[in-house]
Amino acid sequence: MTCKALIDKFLFDYHAGDLSLARKLDFELHLTLCGDCRRYVDSYRKTIDLAKQSGLPEMEAPSELVETILKLTREKE
Repeated sequence: MTCKALIDKFLFDYHAGDLSLARKLDFELHLTLCGDCRRYVDSYRKTIDLAKQSGLPEMEAPSELVETILKLTREKE
């Protein structure tokens, strides 16, 4: 698994507990070997925890916004 795949394709499903066992093991193996991704996932978890602690109602970002952000992120690579 590459860092890009871990972040772009699997992070959300991993956090939600929706990965197959094989994908989950691949994901966790990558985290074991890659300090950068480990720090990124830790930051991702902390951000979600802080958002939950804020007391604000959960909101879902509009899909158009998410797609635009992902597109811009990919273009920078």
